[in-house]
Amino acid sequence: MSPLRTGRRGPRAAVLVATAAVLASSLVAASSAPAGSVASVAPTPADRACEPGAGHGLTAGSARLNRVDDQVPYTLRQLRRVDRRLHRALAQSTSGTGSARFGLTLRIPVRAHVIDGNHARGPSRRAVQRQVRVLNRAYDGGQSRHNTATRFRFYLASFDRVRNQRWYTASFLDRAASQLRRRLHEGGPESLNVYFAAPETGQLGSVVLGWSTAPWLAARRPRLDGVTVHQESMPGGDLTRYNRGDTTVHEVGHWLGLFHTFEGGCSPGNDRVDDTPAEATASVGCAIGRDTCEAGGLDPVRNFMDYSFDTCMNMFTPGQVARMTDNWLAYRTP
Repeated sequence: MSPLRTGRRGPRAAVLVATAAVLASSLVAASSAPAGSVASVAPTPADRACEPGAGHGLTAGSARLNRVDDQVPYTLRQLRRVDRRLHRALAQSTSGTGSARFGLTLRIPVRAHVIDGNHARGPSRRAVQRQVRVLNRAYDGGQSRHNTATRFRFYLASFDRVRNQRWYTASFLDRAASQLRRRLHEGGPESLNVYFAAPETGQLGSVVLGWSTAPWLAARRPRLDGVTVHQESMPGGDLTRYNRGDTTVHEVGHWLGLFHTFEGGCSPGNDRVDDTPAEATASVGCAIGRDTCEAGGLDPVRNFMDYSFDTCMNMFTPGQVARMTDNWLAYRTP
């Protein structure tokens, strides 16, 4: 699956949320917001193993699809700006020294919004509950012995369904994508609003697996805050190799403040997490042993914040967990 590059722009184009016209770009002079796309669900025969050299395609039926990037890359200047803003917000936070670091479990309400098309019905409540279980397993240190447990736990707080064809296929550059969020959003910055739809790109053979807003934008554009997930990336969906539910895991990572592991490429500080080895470009498939930067360590192709197949990605690092906790305390603590 070759990512579709949209070019390196300023912070304004980097976000997945936008104003009414562009949900994917939060036109904020201060910074850009990360968003992601990856997926996963119950294994199909083609998903049985993730090995070096696995194919790079994403299939739905017999079609071969290309995955579209879920954000415009950040510049190093923008990444540093996001960090400075986070440190200021932490210093001003009313949550003190951060009890989340010392054993407090953070229960996050999931507000699920299922979008039906005119002739297509979205996932059931039971399917959404399966997705929440995948989310909890990933954030509780499951999926591999290398995964670091977080303090975040998710529960389904509400479920609604709406039929709207324009919303059903809206991609993150569409006005309809921001319109549906404004109309359906519930709760404050601590509520995880997830929109399950079937976004299209308008480009033959391309698919958007998901996108997310960044925590530092939640206060500015509260009704745009949340995560959109392609419903076929949920457990048992039709997007082969991306149908085990890990797209939602990836997007929630963005919602909690993580960048892609390949953000910043081989530059020092790249994704702002010290224990994720530098990576020049996104991983496609499951390229175990790949090493694209001279800095120490192989590419983190198994990390939830890369672009690998669902069968390949299975871990967060301690540094990523610390960064998610910082972002929660700075921007999402009720």
